[in-house]
Amino acid sequence: MLAPSLLFATLWIKKSLDDVRAVDHGLNGLAMIRDLGPLIRHRIETNKPLNVPQKLEFADPDIFTADETQRLQTAYAAFLSQTSRSEAIRDARLIVRMITQSVKLSSITHFETVELTDLVDNTLLTVIVEASEMMSAGTRAAEKPTINLWDKMSIPVQGGQFKFAADEAARITSSHFDLLPDDKARVLKELAAAYRAANNRFQEAGAKLLMSTHDATRGSEIVVEPAQMAVQSLLNSTLTLWEGSIDYLAMDLEDHRNATVISVYVACAIGALVILAAFGLAILFGRSIANRTLEEFHKLGYHDPLTGLPNRRALKKTIDAIAQAAEGGATGLIQIDLRHFKALNHQHGDHVGDAALRTTAEILVGISGDRDFVARTGGTEFMLLRRNIGSADQLCEMAQTLTKAIGRERDIHGHKLRLDSSIGISITEPDMAPGEQLIIDAGLATRSAKNKGSLAVCLFKPEMRDTFEKNAEIAKDLQIALSEGSIVPWYQPQVSARTGDLVGAEALVRWVDLKKGVRFPGSFLPAATEAGYMEAIDQSVRHQAMRMTTRLLQQSPIPFHIGLNVSASLLSDPACVDLLLEEVDTAGLTPSQVSIEILEAVMIDEYAAAPIRASVASLSRHGFRIELDDFGTGHSSISSLRDLHVDRVKIDRSFISGIDLDPGLQKFTRALIQLARSLDISVLAEGVETESEREWLADNGCDVIQGFLISKAIPEADLLAKANRWNPAVVQFPRQQNFN
Repeated sequence: MLAPSLLFATLWIKKSLDDVRAVDHGLNGLAMIRDLGPLIRHRIETNKPLNVPQKLEFADPDIFTADETQRLQTAYAAFLSQTSRSEAIRDARLIVRMITQSVKLSSITHFETVELTDLVDNTLLTVIVEASEMMSAGTRAAEKPTINLWDKMSIPVQGGQFKFAADEAARITSSHFDLLPDDKARVLKELAAAYRAANNRFQEAGAKLLMSTHDATRGSEIVVEPAQMAVQSLLNSTLTLWEGSIDYLAMDLEDHRNATVISVYVACAIGALVILAAFGLAILFGRSIANRTLEEFHKLGYHDPLTGLPNRRALKKTIDAIAQAAEGGATGLIQIDLRHFKALNHQHGDHVGDAALRTTAEILVGISGDRDFVARTGGTEFMLLRRNIGSADQLCEMAQTLTKAIGRERDIHGHKLRLDSSIGISITEPDMAPGEQLIIDAGLATRSAKNKGSLAVCLFKPEMRDTFEKNAEIAKDLQIALSEGSIVPWYQPQVSARTGDLVGAEALVRWVDLKKGVRFPGSFLPAATEAGYMEAIDQSVRHQAMRMTTRLLQQSPIPFHIGLNVSASLLSDPACVDLLLEEVDTAGLTPSQVSIEILEAVMIDEYAAAPIRASVASLSRHGFRIELDDFGTGHSSISSLRDLHVDRVKIDRSFISGIDLDPGLQKFTRALIQLARSLDISVLAEGVETESEREWLADNGCDVIQGFLISKAIPEADLLAKANRWNPAVVQFPRQQNFN
């Protein structure tokens, strides 16, 4: 017993000393960030560069590497010299982020205060940036004699970006601040209330600005004065809350440091007693007994060598111990799985992937409580076990905090990265002993979270087990279907909105089941995703669709291209460009005859989607047509449309249905079409079902349509048969020159 006790005491002392050192670095980092406050306030109040250069010390080698110091100094020099207020605050935000990442601030703060780190290094400064940009756009437009489409689009886009950041800050301060103790956080809560009041006033004034911009034809018609009057109060209250958050974090870290120092003294005392006892026993019984005990301890194999966390075996042993102790109360388990990790390794190398796993471990340990048990149980899988949980809501809120902390931008071996995660939660019934089922249920909840996309959190429900069992049966049949060639593409024709000429088709996957008939994607793709069959399905559909296109072009003189839905996982792989080029060449096509369809969601997070964007840009350079699917339903920026060299946007059915009868919908859809065409981007409307919808789209500049008015998705044989005798008169289109 003494050898493990001695080892435990030694590790306790080392960890406590490391904690003290980490907290000291955090306090130093917060002091540096606090020094930026007066400089930022100067920019907010005067909107002028600083006349006298200010000094900010970045040279602490215990905190910053030489490269980090150089980047900080460069960003600081840019901050001082910027002529634009919003650009200066962007530089300040970059400095703050680099400091918080270097000191690992989110890893050393308590669970209750981890949201404050996001307020400090991102959200509140973003509110200042976006509010400044929104007002600059509004003021510029108000000074113009006439208002163009760019003005009408840029102000709402900027307003949307401001609202997203401002509402996030309001959410954190109104809900998460309730977790902070009233005696310590009274001042901070008052500052938060002042911010929310200023935000509400500015948003009311901003709404008038946006509405007047929508209807204006001249700059004098834009109502900008109320927003100009409200913005300064918002900027000042936001910065004051930012400074108050820094002060609260520093106070909290000081308390943490004091408590940790006490634990060092306790650990040293215990360690000394253990050492004395071990020394005495060594004299009596010989050193070999202690050595043998220590060897047995290392052979137990209860830890993960990469992160230093306990492993799955240790987690199971801990769950068994909780069950045997019969402590009462419910036990909860959070499973965290990192997404797109394979792409990260491909792009940056295994050493960056290993560093990302260690960083994730640090985040979990930093956010977990004293009685929580954190483990790494698989390649990208982590677990957090909590005993005697108060409520499911409490555990779900912690899971949301984890996804946000993991997803924050970090510098990992010189790369700015955001880690994407999915989280599943399982909880025992009150007073029920936990067991292996707790782990199984957390895994099922994580599967559901993965199906919902990035940053999703799912609490286990019994129906998830039923869905898993059903999907397992579907997956067995799907494997047979793949081998027998029953997974095939069907094709939905795409025609000119004005002439009705066939110009292409979108390949859509179908499962032709001899027993159950034609099965649509929603009935089997979730099972395929869970079973890992999506790559095989996508590849099979691509190969068949390209071969069909070759046959169609050989028998028909019409210009035709095939639209392919390419998965994000494939686009994340750096090898995807060479793979698609090889497939096109093998089929006897050229890249210009193939359209690669991407979802607008890839535009949202420039860091998580970086490998996808790089692949798309490379595919465009090689001649593939790039189509942005579901245009208008996401958050893509105008610059993203340009940077990705998008050739065509597809307007979602929700913006088309009944458009001939809805003036409000007409305004929005017309703006989308005009925006795309002003950037020389073609427009395709999906889900067109009536002749009236088609006529409105053709009259308002839409190039291509698809939908039930033209045809449902049809098998290859039907498309090939119709291609040679395609008759636009079937849909009663006027024979006019193609709009293009």
